[in-house]
Amino acid sequence: MKKSLKSVELFLATGLAVSLVACSSPSTTEGGESGETTSVETLSQGGEGGEGGEGGEGGEGGEGGSSGNPDVDYMTTLGLMKGHLIVAQELRQAGNYEQAEPHIGHPVEELYGGLEGQLSERNVPEFKSTLNQLNDLSKTAPAQPETEVAFEEAVQSVDAAILAIPESQRQSPEFVINVINQMLATAAEEYQAAIAEGKFVELAEYQDSRGFVLYSEQLYQNIADQMQQNYPEDHQVIVEAMTELKAAWPSVTPPETPVKTPSEVQGLVSNIELYSSRVK
Repeated sequence: MKKSLKSVELFLATGLAVSLVACSSPSTTEGGESGETTSVETLSQGGEGGEGGEGGEGGEGGEGGSSGNPDVDYMTTLGLMKGHLIVAQELRQAGNYEQAEPHIGHPVEELYGGLEGQLSERNVPEFKSTLNQLNDLSKTAPAQPETEVAFEEAVQSVDAAILAIPESQRQSPEFVINVINQMLATAAEEYQAAIAEGKFVELAEYQDSRGFVLYSEQLYQNIADQMQQNYPEDHQVIVEAMTELKAAWPSVTPPETPVKTPSEVQGLVSNIELYSSRVK
């Protein structure tokens, strides 16, 4: 099913464009408090979903505007791409190519447009063609070796785009926390969108939120040592909350009934945001 851009993805693209107008070159400061959990993707696909397109649920706090830092918004968008690809690979490894397909499509269909205007300024080669090739192969030859090769090339392209962010920022607790908070806010919205009447009804939203949480945890590992040294109490709470949060997604296939309610997931996300608010 063809998916239209959702409202939050349009918001994200607009936010990035506004940031670019405000900053003629990529910002090197970590703007925005970690408390600004501006969600950047509304992944309710109405159904089969995932995030994609059709008619998002107003999700993830798109109404608040961008973070105000083009680097944070850029990295958050790439982080969402990584989250999609994480769950797509899980599904592919399980032989579930049909469910993997929309997660492969979302990075190019819904997110790439928000970055496209920045890539040349950041000296990042375009990688839309790489994402498109993978998307096409996932539909026509999902189980073939060339699709796995294309998948690895897509992952490498996203990783290369991430490297356009200076290493000092990628290792900065404040910068990383800002990105994580945006991604977790999106994950909480997706999780809520996946549930109706105490059951999972939107499979892709469940899977999207899982991918976003898993990649957020990966990002946190990059700053965990600094956090433990400089903010030991906050670090402990964040790690415990992240561990408890992950329990809501015991596998890429949702449990028969939710392990945690949407309000419990939102509470954990808010707790992480609260205890990361002092990070500078």
